[in-house]
Amino acid sequence: MTRVQKVLAIAAVSVLVIGIILAQVSGTGSSGERPLGADPSDEGPTGLLGLTVLLEGNDHDVERVAEAPSTGDLDSEKTALLVTPGSITAADANALNDLASDGGRVVVAGDPGSEALTRLLDTDAEIGEGGSETVSPVTVSPETAGVASIQLGTTQAVTDAGSALPLLGDAGQAAAVAADIGEGRVVVIADDDLLLNDLIDDADNALFGINLAGEAGREVQLVEAVRTPPGSGLGALPSDWGWVAAGLLAAALSLAWARGRRLGPAELEARPLPPPRRQYIDAVAGALLRARGTGDAAEPLRQAARDRLKRRAGLPRDASEAQVREAAEAAGLEPAEVEALTGRNDESAMLAAAGALAKLSKTKGDA
Repeated sequence: MTRVQKVLAIAAVSVLVIGIILAQVSGTGSSGERPLGADPSDEGPTGLLGLTVLLEGNDHDVERVAEAPSTGDLDSEKTALLVTPGSITAADANALNDLASDGGRVVVAGDPGSEALTRLLDTDAEIGEGGSETVSPVTVSPETAGVASIQLGTTQAVTDAGSALPLLGDAGQAAAVAADIGEGRVVVIADDDLLLNDLIDDADNALFGINLAGEAGREVQLVEAVRTPPGSGLGALPSDWGWVAAGLLAAALSLAWARGRRLGPAELEARPLPPPRRQYIDAVAGALLRARGTGDAAEPLRQAARDRLKRRAGLPRDASEAQVREAAEAAGLEPAEVEALTGRNDESAMLAAAGALAKLSKTKGDA
């Protein structure tokens, strides 16, 4: 592994560890925040059991939907109800707007975020503080039919409703607004507490909740997938966490770089190979020639070549010169090489013997 590869490997492991830590922390909401959504089977103060019982007792079957609106599982023939949705993504807001355009009915109770709110209502709108905890209908609509007053749990209000129609309000602020989108309708309620068990039986909250479902017999799809508590996920992390993560990553990269420098030079891509046999034998022959007389230098090469030839041809150690010559010719040696193995003992014979030995060394069947 090269130095660069080692550095990259250490850096990758460091990033993975930091990511796992952040993922574990991001899965836990901040202390004291609202729990994940409102449960239609929860009979506690923040549950939706009361509203569910009311709807089903007034000919509105309730279906729990675990998929996000952007998956396309919502039915335009039913009412899509989102209570305590948290921040709704642009994709989900667009999907809910499209659902209304196709004749669907969408009810959102709680602040989905300004961008999502604008996409839902097709107009600039924002939710903030400034309303009253007790509000009354400000316009005649199917949602406010028979309603005299509504008890809220907060002073949240639609502070800028744009072209949306105010439904409930007080002191110039709208607690709920509606907008006709295509063939359908979108209703947004600033405060979701009025539909929860704790307040559903106060004032005319129950009647208002039933009216939100639409005409009698219309089923309600309670969308749960988009519900996240405020401050959960990565939003639950303190702002300093980003700097801490960046510092940890920088430290890991510095360690990897420093460690990479101490690991030494990169390994060779391939081990060094010995020189070809012919070059080796020629070099040995030259060394012998310089070190001793011609005859003395030629004899070891000639004897080595003869021995190798005898093993290849299966000749006995005391084979005759005629047998050696015949075997050399059969092995494909040059005439000079044959002569070098059977008699001559001079400088040229030494070189020829070296060539013969090199050829015989390449023979596959050689022992």
